[in-house]
Amino acid sequence: MDPVAELCAPSSRCVTAEDFSGSLDQFYAWLKERLPQGGALLDLWGTAPGTKRVANLWRELLEGEISLEDSRPPKRTVHVASVQIVNESGEMLVEAYQEMADGRIRPRNRPLSEKMRPGESVEEACLRGISEELGCAIDQVALLRESYQRVEEERESFSYPGLSTRYVIHTITAHVKQLPQTDFDTEEDEDGNGGGGGGGGAAVLVAASGRTATATSCLGGAVGVRKHFWKWVQQAP
Repeated sequence: MDPVAELCAPSSRCVTAEDFSGSLDQFYAWLKERLPQGGALLDLWGTAPGTKRVANLWRELLEGEISLEDSRPPKRTVHVASVQIVNESGEMLVEAYQEMADGRIRPRNRPLSEKMRPGESVEEACLRGISEELGCAIDQVALLRESYQRVEEERESFSYPGLSTRYVIHTITAHVKQLPQTDFDTEEDEDGNGGGGGGGGAAVLVAASGRTATATSCLGGAVGVRKHFWKWVQQAP
């Protein structure tokens, strides 16, 4: 469970926020020119069920959570820490769906997952995700390091239709004390921090490095998660 390797392949040229002079408008124009069907696909982002806005992808780029190859079409790479939380009955905790800050429902049906930050280890990302999305203290968590697995897959992103994405998924099993044993939900804080990348739709996006970028009203700000809805499911034999 070492820190994440470089997101951008050595043979590829990847863009950064600086390439767009910190402008969300320029980033939008770049995507529109390179994506299949251009603006028609971008119009679905943040409006079609389960999708996110251009501003959410921009935030991911600002925060260093992804790389974007300067290609036609672009390719997004993201490292994901996936935590398979198992209870004493052998059931696994699954996030059934999310309620977004704008009221939309986003189906999930997957274990707790967190995009990894630059230089962050798998263990650190798992503990951060558990803390942010479940509100659990670190001393309540036992990570089973021997269960660690890494897989890669490439497919079109559900969140950003038309955007090819390479997912590097780091999976580990965990036991977490004092969780409800029936279906339950957890809430984000008022600032939109926590699972799903946060972002309460503010007009100014601020990266971890302190850089800022203005989001125009026509594109809208990044939409974060208001609530997570959890359920326990039987694991496949």
